[in-house]
Amino acid sequence: MSNPARRFLFLLSSTRRMGNSEQLAYCAANSLPPRAQQRWIHLQDHPLPYFVDLRHHTPYPTPTGNALLLLDATLDATDLVLVAPLYWYSLPVHAKHYLDYWSAWLRTPNLDFREAMRGKTLWSIVVSSGDRTETQPLEDSLVLTARYMNMRWGGMLYGTGSRPNDIQDDARALQQAQHFFSESAPAPDSRPMPTLATMQKAR
Repeated sequence: MSNPARRFLFLLSSTRRMGNSEQLAYCAANSLPPRAQQRWIHLQDHPLPYFVDLRHHTPYPTPTGNALLLLDATLDATDLVLVAPLYWYSLPVHAKHYLDYWSAWLRTPNLDFREAMRGKTLWSIVVSSGDRTETQPLEDSLVLTARYMNMRWGGMLYGTGSRPNDIQDDARALQQAQHFFSESAPAPDSRPMPTLATMQKAR
């Protein structure tokens, strides 16, 4: 039996449209097989309310609006790809804010978020004007995130660029992008991916 089609969710976190990291992500996605589904979301287009840590005070509310949209997209994907320029050795605010919401979703009543994330693959595509070693703190944090969530770590694709379209001059990154996703192609769970509504209905 052939493996079910993988569903890639590309989460674009740069404040610049068609910036270097986004261009590199499109190059990598171009090599995906036709059966692989792709969904692209600009996190800036779906702003989340300021995250408030409610762990020791009150239950987290049921996600609505953009939080629900991003949650359902996250649950539906087999592969999550964080696409980002390197900002101060870390993720841009939109990506960090999205990951902060994982803390809320882990504690949302009737949503077993950690179990739903088990077996998915987390990837990152990062562009910076500095040296590859400067991305190590960011990569380490994502590796630990994947480990905590019982996800697979697919790896990081790194490119060099600062000014618009600089990535087009990074021949090595463009070459690596062509086989980035094919280097590690874990078979996804064949079960239908849940949404918040279906998970709550099952309770």
